[in-house]
Amino acid sequence: MAKFRITREIGIDAGHRVPNHHSRCKNIHGHRYTIQATVEGELAESGSVEGMAGGMDFGFIKEEMMKEIDEPCDHKLILWKGETKNSTFEDLADIVAIYWVDFSPTAENLAEHWFRRVDRQITLRSKGHASLVKLRVYETPNCWADYEPGEK
Repeated sequence: MAKFRITREIGIDAGHRVPNHHSRCKNIHGHRYTIQATVEGELAESGSVEGMAGGMDFGFIKEEMMKEIDEPCDHKLILWKGETKNSTFEDLADIVAIYWVDFSPTAENLAEHWFRRVDRQITLRSKGHASLVKLRVYETPNCWADYEPGEK
């Protein structure tokens, strides 16, 4: 049977820094991130999702993206836990909402991180009929990173 792909997009505003970078990206700065999730599946043959890829409505994908990406990260400062050892970032927690991650928060690493969060939810919600195949993160309108896992 033919497979179809659908893509849903959301946007968040967040700050970050890439601590080991050689340029000004090592400083705290912000982005209007645009995140696109691409889901693949065969068309559902019946029910309220008939004719939809993997039985996934665009609204379902949006709900999962909002829960797994927007709610925890929008209007937050995304920082690598590893850099707190020699800094005062923990002191900022009183005035800044921080989303701590276990990696340097580059677009590439965020794409993989957010992929893994959304992928679990898409698989559960579709009962295995749909799969997340790609997550794209735009840091700016001209710069983006894609994450597509190998074989699942």
